[in-house]
Amino acid sequence: MRGKRLTGKPSSHDTQRDLIHLLQIQHELQLALSFLDGVTIEQFAEDELRQHAVAMAVAQAGEHVKKLSRQFVASQPDIAWKAIAGTRDWVVHDYGNLDFDTIYQSVTEESPEVMACVEKAIAQIGIPDTHIGDIGSTALKNARGIN
Repeated sequence: MRGKRLTGKPSSHDTQRDLIHLLQIQHELQLALSFLDGVTIEQFAEDELRQHAVAMAVAQAGEHVKKLSRQFVASQPDIAWKAIAGTRDWVVHDYGNLDFDTIYQSVTEESPEVMACVEKAIAQIGIPDTHIGDIGSTALKNARGIN
């Protein structure tokens, strides 16, 4: 298990990695919420393109949740991280059986709480001035709305 930290404080690498994934979660949830802005559940039920867009954003957010360090997840017990990751699995592996009413409710009702936790964690970690790699740079650009 060389290179794996099982106990103790997260390393700066873990913190930096968590920051990248938190920024991506924030970006994907913002996208999902924007896709549903002003859209009723009935409109969503009839809009296959919007359904695909929201499902992909939810799946991407869940994928990044899976990449958060165990230390970070354990430090945020009020967020159902396992359920978010499980939703990603549901979207990816059982797309033909998705209940889009559940997806709509989840995004519109639960995402704001997750977003608040993510934004608080990003603020606590802080965005570094140093280079954090190509993936990190993309995450920062997305989070800052830079094109």
